[in-house]
Amino acid sequence: MMVKILVNTKLRQLVEKSTRLALILPFVLSSFFTPGGLRAETIDLPEEELAKESVHPKFDPPYSVKHRNIVTADKTELGIYYGWNFTEPIYHQNKLGINLGLHTDEFSAWMLNFAKWFPGRNTQYTELLKKKKLDFDRTPNLEYSAWLLYVMKSYYGKLSVTKRGIMNLSLFPVVGLGLTKYVHKTYFGATAGLGTKFYFSNTMALHAELRFQFQQAPNPFLGDKGPPPCDEPSVNICSPKPSPAAFEDKWYLSNIMDVGLSFMF
Repeated sequence: MMVKILVNTKLRQLVEKSTRLALILPFVLSSFFTPGGLRAETIDLPEEELAKESVHPKFDPPYSVKHRNIVTADKTELGIYYGWNFTEPIYHQNKLGINLGLHTDEFSAWMLNFAKWFPGRNTQYTELLKKKKLDFDRTPNLEYSAWLLYVMKSYYGKLSVTKRGIMNLSLFPVVGLGLTKYVHKTYFGATAGLGTKFYFSNTMALHAELRFQFQQAPNPFLGDKGPPPCDEPSVNICSPKPSPAAFEDKWYLSNIMDVGLSFMF
C-alpha cells in the first residue's frame, strides 16, 4: 500500500513537470530560430488614423482664414462717435464728435478727433449742490475739443462664433496731443489709451476707445473766502457772479470713452 502511494506521487510530479515543459518549449525554440531572438514589432499606422489633441475648425470658404480680409494701407477713414467723461462731476459728461484719419500703412495711422461737448452741467451732482447755495452755472462753459492721435495697429485678428462666418477685429494703442476750448481760454493736454475695431465689412467698423486724458481746466470750486456779507465773486448764490477769468487753472486726469462707427474709403 505504501509503495502504491509513493508511485502515484512520483507519477503526478512527473506529469506536472512535463506539462510546464510543454508550455515553455515553443517560446524557447522560437527565440533560437527567429533572427535576433525575441523582439518587439513596430506597427506603422497612417497619420490620418491617429488621434489628435485638437481639431481645427473648417470654414466655408476655407481661404478666408489664410488671407487678410481688411486692408487699411493708404486708406482714408471717416467716423462719427459718442463720448463720455466718466470722472467729470460738474460739467456735462457727454460729447458728439467726428474722426478723420489717414492710414499710412498696415501698422500705423494718424487721426484728427474733434468733439462738441453738450451744454449744461452734470445735474446728478449740481442739483444737490444748489441746495447748499452753490450755482455752478456760473462756471465757464465748455465748448469743444480737438486731438491729433497716433494709432499703432499692433494686433489684427479674426473671430468666429458660429464657425460659418468670421468677424475681423483690430486692437491698438493710441497716444496724442490736443486742446480743449472753454468760453474764455484754450487748454492743451496729452492723452493715451487703448482702442479696438470690429469690422462688419471691408469698409465699416464699430470703433471704441478708452483713454486717459491729462490737461488743465478751470477749477469750478470758486468760493468767497471772506466773512459775510458775500461780497467777492464766487459760485455762491449770495455772491456776485464771477467772470470766467476769475477761475483758477488746475490739472486734471480724466477717463474718456468714445464709441462710434468708422468708414474707410
